[in-house]
Amino acid sequence: MIKYFSIEDRQLVNTQKETADTIWYCVERPSEDEIQQITHQFQIPSDYITSILDDAENSREEEFNQTKLTKPALLLLQYPFPKTSPSGYFQVDTYPFSIIVTPKKKLITITNHEPLFLKKVFSQAFAENDLPANLNIFMQLLWQITFSYNTYLSTLQSQCDVLEKQLRVSTENSQLYQIMDIQKSLVYFKEATTANLTTLKTLVKNKTIQENHALKNHLHDVIIETEQSRTTARIQLKLVEQMNQTFSAIVSNNLNNIMKILTSLTIILTIPTIIGSLYGMNIKLPIAGRDDAFLWIILLMIFISIATAYYLKKGKFL
Repeated sequence: MIKYFSIEDRQLVNTQKETADTIWYCVERPSEDEIQQITHQFQIPSDYITSILDDAENSREEEFNQTKLTKPALLLLQYPFPKTSPSGYFQVDTYPFSIIVTPKKKLITITNHEPLFLKKVFSQAFAENDLPANLNIFMQLLWQITFSYNTYLSTLQSQCDVLEKQLRVSTENSQLYQIMDIQKSLVYFKEATTANLTTLKTLVKNKTIQENHALKNHLHDVIIETEQSRTTARIQLKLVEQMNQTFSAIVSNNLNNIMKILTSLTIILTIPTIIGSLYGMNIKLPIAGRDDAFLWIILLMIFISIATAYYLKKGKFL
């Protein structure tokens, strides 16, 4: 699917079809016909588009080293995408997002999954500056991709805080599954932000960007935000790994405590059974001949059970 956008009053407008004012071609899950259309219309190498169909495609940039843009240039970054994991909990994967700048000052973005951050770009008003419209959109896309990492990192941190409160009483595996999904998300984040950072640092060396003060400053902010995301992802990953070990130990310890209590209760409940079994035998036993023998036997059972419970409690077995 291709969406066509132009800019009116510093706001993006979806024109539904291509016009002379179309600045941005937003392509999502392109069909074979759409791939052919874009590649022929803008003379774009087919791998610029088909590479997006591979969700494992790594970050890279191509043809941004041109002094003057005579061929389409590609910037491929990875962005976070929330989903439900196979175990049924919140997880964030990373997928590739292609941004192509053409010599005709058009911008083409291609993705195989609809990013949520695009809604912010669609609705925002662009600041007035000396940048061409396509580069204004280009920089906003870079910023939103980078900022979305920190947004999801905050969400994952909140989930970790909730799980940490459940540590003391947990005896179930559901929290372990949640931690596993958070850990997977952070591994994706760590690798994706590292790859994005390498690509962005290569991009900032471009002569055109170095000579344009606005582009250089904006890209510098994006790089700083990406470095922050990478650092945060690394720290959270280490904390989650430690939490996972602690969680496993606590779950095991809680189960041991439950088994200890059940064993102690079994011992206490066994005492009346033994006494009752003895006095159920057809032999002479102390106080068995008394009229109030039943009452004394009950009192004896209660006394020995209480004494046993006190001993187990004092020895921290109960």
